[in-house]
Amino acid sequence: MPGSSVSPALAQWGLSVGLINAGRYSLHTNTHRKVIAMHPTEKVVRQFHESWDMRDPERGVAVIAEDCQFEDVARGESQIGPEGYRMDYERWRRAFPDGEVKVTNVVVDGDRAVVEFVNRGTHTGPLESSLGTFEPSGRRQETRYCSVMRVKDGKVVEGRDYYDAATIARQLGLVS
Repeated sequence: MPGSSVSPALAQWGLSVGLINAGRYSLHTNTHRKVIAMHPTEKVVRQFHESWDMRDPERGVAVIAEDCQFEDVARGESQIGPEGYRMDYERWRRAFPDGEVKVTNVVVDGDRAVVEFVNRGTHTGPLESSLGTFEPSGRRQETRYCSVMRVKDGKVVEGRDYYDAATIARQLGLVS
């Protein structure tokens, strides 16, 4: 890739030669196309989130450091290490047995990542939080989330989830 031009394939992904040269992405070639390899940090944070959608919490636990500090900012709660992840997963799955988590965007800078995702499901079980327990409403909710995470040695060591809890409460009929 001579000069500062960007190939059409890279432009489609919004990548610049500068990012590639900075080592954030690597290119691999096969006989017919160029494939962009996923950054190791992105692999970890995707596994963390996509495990919820796959209904496989142990897959997510595999990328959580023992001393990971993860904060749910809206609820003012911390989940510490793999056990905190499992507890939060099980609590959410009880409230939304049909729940889905779909990653929509990941931005990586070295060991840090921002993950945008959509959380949706039908509230058919008790929803437990620091604000109390809410009985099933039978309503569906769909909420956009953003996680800010740091990865070290292939494990999530810290993170924070940001979302609009009032949107969830309105969709579930808990507030008007």
